[in-house]
Amino acid sequence: MNIELRQMTAEQHGELVHPILTAFGATASPERMEGMMRLTELSSRIGAYDGGAIVGAAGSFSLTMTTPGGAVPVAGLTMVGVMPTHRRRGILTSLIRRHLDEARAEGRPISSLWATEGTIYGRFGYGLASHACSVSIERDRAAFRFDAGASSPPGRARLLGEDEALEAFAPVWDRALPLTPGMLARSKAWWQVRRLRDDEFVRQGGGPLQRVVIEVDGRPEAYALYCLHHRWDASSIPVGSVRVIEAVGATPLGTRLVWRYLFDIDLAQRIEASLLPPDHPLGLLVAEPRRLRLTASDGLWVRIVDVEAALAARAYGSGEPLTLEIADRLCPWNAGRFRLHGGDRRAARTEQAPDLRLDVAALGSAYLGGVSFQRLADAGQVEALSDDAIARADRLFHAARAPWCPEIF
Repeated sequence: MNIELRQMTAEQHGELVHPILTAFGATASPERMEGMMRLTELSSRIGAYDGGAIVGAAGSFSLTMTTPGGAVPVAGLTMVGVMPTHRRRGILTSLIRRHLDEARAEGRPISSLWATEGTIYGRFGYGLASHACSVSIERDRAAFRFDAGASSPPGRARLLGEDEALEAFAPVWDRALPLTPGMLARSKAWWQVRRLRDDEFVRQGGGPLQRVVIEVDGRPEAYALYCLHHRWDASSIPVGSVRVIEAVGATPLGTRLVWRYLFDIDLAQRIEASLLPPDHPLGLLVAEPRRLRLTASDGLWVRIVDVEAALAARAYGSGEPLTLEIADRLCPWNAGRFRLHGGDRRAARTEQAPDLRLDVAALGSAYLGGVSFQRLADAGQVEALSDDAIARADRLFHAARAPWCPEIF
């Protein structure tokens, strides 16, 4: 079998998504296809061809992701699929090999993705770096603890059209962006195509996309995107739900006010949301936290493509030195020992004895501050070689907030 990898154009987007749509048994609307074609962030489209037939594909977004105290260029791996007729023939490995080589050549120290199945990407050096949580709470059980926020300045809620929402939401996002690792910078086109457009893919059987901004003293402080899924039982009692797609506050006050608005929407029995961070304030805001029915799943997976550049793209919790010995089978240029000086964000190759020995996937897990070195050591993924090495590493890599990426790319 002679499989050839080819770079594809934006006009071939239909071919690019054919393998992944086949895997999901799904279709994409012409409007959504057209929008994705004009996204400049979708900078790489790789097709695997068996003769003239596409049998696998992978795309890559050129993104910027926040880190603790900084930001890093990221290659966002997406739309990865292999046709069921060509499984187990090394096509996926070839696609990811090409993706990582391109990321390195473009100076993107990190590759990141959302995994369809968690077993797929660990063997390629990706580590689980964040968790995504879902909540589902009855509207009549969504009271805030001690009426949190009741004495705060009143907020004004306004429902907006797409153009108005772009103008109001983007500044809120940009203010929230540096506060939490794992968030993505967004262009105008990204907002229009990926967040604000109303189509059946977004609705998932619900009503039209709703866009609300919360203003305090005339300034946007938070926003939410949501859909209403109305249903009534045999007695004409509303038993539907509010499905929250994204709710972001630029301040703690904004966060409280936007969730209060969402919890108070009429004709809904339940409010549901997903892709929330495990430390979301809702866990402490609501009077009955167990009523959130919080569940967690894997979120972002991070693959370090360039160890030195990646380590230099984040801040550290202490100035203590630490020497890491990294193993990387797929990207051998990463293998070796690196001396990290947290005070000046500098990592350099060294011959000094290592404090920790770990695979590049474990470093990816720890990179955004969402997985501690102690947890990794407990799971047998990090070996301590000097006294206090685990505690020192956790002081260095600590982040005040858990990583959060509120959208799957």
